[in-house]
Amino acid sequence: MRDLSILLVHLFTTIFRLARPGGLRSVVAESVLIKHQLIIVKRSRRRAPNLHVLDRLIAGFCSLWIKPTRLLRAAIVVKPSTLLNFHRALVQRKYRLLFSPKRRAKSGPKGPTQDLIRAVVEMKQRNPTWGCPRIAEQIALAFGVSINKDVVRRILAVHYHPSAHRSGPSWLTFIGHAKDSLHSIDLFRCESIALRTYWVLVVLDQYTRRIIGFGIHAGVVDGRALCRMFNRAIRWQTVPKYLSTDHDPLYRFHQWQANLRVLDVTEIKTVPYVPLSHRSLKG
Repeated sequence: MRDLSILLVHLFTTIFRLARPGGLRSVVAESVLIKHQLIIVKRSRRRAPNLHVLDRLIAGFCSLWIKPTRLLRAAIVVKPSTLLNFHRALVQRKYRLLFSPKRRAKSGPKGPTQDLIRAVVEMKQRNPTWGCPRIAEQIALAFGVSINKDVVRRILAVHYHPSAHRSGPSWLTFIGHAKDSLHSIDLFRCESIALRTYWVLVVLDQYTRRIIGFGIHAGVVDGRALCRMFNRAIRWQTVPKYLSTDHDPLYRFHQWQANLRVLDVTEIKTVPYVPLSHRSLKG
């Protein structure tokens, strides 16, 4: 048994030595790999290539015989949707590692069941004027389930989405038509392909719905960086008379307030805790 094991080890060693990159084997392996990629692309009916186990084995064996300098040119075809999904997964993993607790906490109590969640949401949809205490009371009377109003509030905050009334324009649109030169701004965060965080400031004309410009900053945003992003976004445009902002703490910096006073811009705050009041940029 020992001799057989030694013989197998020598056999595999000899095979790998013979299969080193270079020579005729490299050309044949590269040709086989490229033709197999064409077969995969023609067979695919989805947004990303549908790779089977055999496809991965063929690609793996062919990569052993191809020179490292030629391997990048003959890599497996990857569509943009695959790269975007992979990048999204890396971003989620990054923030999970940054903000998740290091120690594994004990599992807490289980939340409400799906039937209870469905009952609360349906009751709110049929009775939009009811508050959380009344819904909790009606659930207890109808189903005999003891539920707290705070639990109802948390369920509605996650699962209940009231339909927006489109009968008229939002209050910000109305102000944009009534006032002269009203711009709206919004600040959001995005990740690069190298998982580097960038902050983007968008400036939009409320009356014409035209994007005025963008301001981009890498790293932590402070008052000076926020002013630089805004000035860069409107550098080729006329300075607005009014500026609509939300209640982000970044807009409380002294540098930001001083910059608006220098530019002679009046800041208009949106309605707190009402995202639809800033619908021009959030929508």
